[in-house]
Amino acid sequence: MRLSTNLMYQKNLNSILNTNSKWQTSGLHLATGKKILSPSDDPMAAAQALTLKQAQAQNEQLQIARDRADKSLSRQDTILKEVNTVIQKIQETLVYAANETLNDDNRLELANQLQGLKDQLLALANSKDTNGNYLFAGNKNDTPPFVTDESGNVSYVGGTTSITVLIDNSREVALSFTGLQVFMSDSNIKLPDGSPAESNIFASIDYAIAALKIGIDGNSPTASQQFREGLSKASYGIENSFNNISMLRSEGGSVLNEIERLTNHGKTLDIDFETQISQLEDVDWYDAISEYVMLQANLQAAQYTFMNMQNMSLFQMK
Repeated sequence: MRLSTNLMYQKNLNSILNTNSKWQTSGLHLATGKKILSPSDDPMAAAQALTLKQAQAQNEQLQIARDRADKSLSRQDTILKEVNTVIQKIQETLVYAANETLNDDNRLELANQLQGLKDQLLALANSKDTNGNYLFAGNKNDTPPFVTDESGNVSYVGGTTSITVLIDNSREVALSFTGLQVFMSDSNIKLPDGSPAESNIFASIDYAIAALKIGIDGNSPTASQQFREGLSKASYGIENSFNNISMLRSEGGSVLNEIERLTNHGKTLDIDFETQISQLEDVDWYDAISEYVMLQANLQAAQYTFMNMQNMSLFQMK
C-alpha cells in the first residue's frame, strides 16, 4: 500500500474535524443541560420523554380546570352562606310577626323589613363570579338570571344547564348551581294540608309581605285567618328554601374537598413527571464536563500534531 503525504494530512484533518464536532456537541450538552439534543441521539428515550410531556401537559390542563372550579365553587359557597344568613333573618322576622299583639303599623314596618331582605336576596341571586359572569345563570351567564316585573314578582330567566369542567380524566363537575336549583327548588316539605310547600323563595317572602299588609286591627275573623294562613305558607316555604340551600352547600363542599384532593395529587404527579423527564433528558454534569475536557484536550493535541506535520514530509520521517 502506497502512503502519500497528502493522505496523512487528510487523515489528521479528518481526525481534527471529527474531534471538533464531538467537542462542539459536548459543549451544546453543557450549554443546554440536555443529553438529548435531537431524537436521533436516543430515539427510545426521546419517545419516552415525549409521552411523559404529553401526560404532563394534560395534567397541567386539569390543574387549570380544578383551579377554575375551586374559585367558582368557593365563591358560590360564600354567596350561599350569605343567603342563609338573610333567610335566618327572614325566619326571625316571621316568628316575631306572628305575635298578634302587634298593631297594623307594626306589621307594615315588618313588611318593609321583609321587602329589604327580599332585595338583598335578589342581589345575591344575581351575584357574579370572579370572572364577572353571573354565578347562578347556568349557561346564560352573560345576563342577570333573576328579573322583577312591575308587580314585584321575581322570575328566573337564566339557563337551565350548568357549565361543567373536567377535573379528572373521567370526572366532570358543575362550576355552580343554577338559580332554579338554589332559589326555586322542588319542595321537600309539606303544608298541614299535605300539599307541597312553596319552592320559590321570593314568592314565599311575598306571601309574608301580603299577609302583613292585611289590616287585622278591626278584629275581622276572615282577615285574621288570611293573615295566619299567609304567614304559615310563607314560613313553610322559607324553611324549605333554607333546607335546600343548606343541602346544596354540603354538596358543593364535598366537591371542593374532592378538588383539593385531586389538586394535591396533580402536584405530586407533576413532580414525578419532571423527575422522569429529567432522568431521560438532562445531562449527568460530572460525565458531561469530563467528556468536554477530554475532547478539548484531544482536539488541542490533534491540532498541535497537525501543525508540526506541516513542515514534514515522508522523506523526513524515520
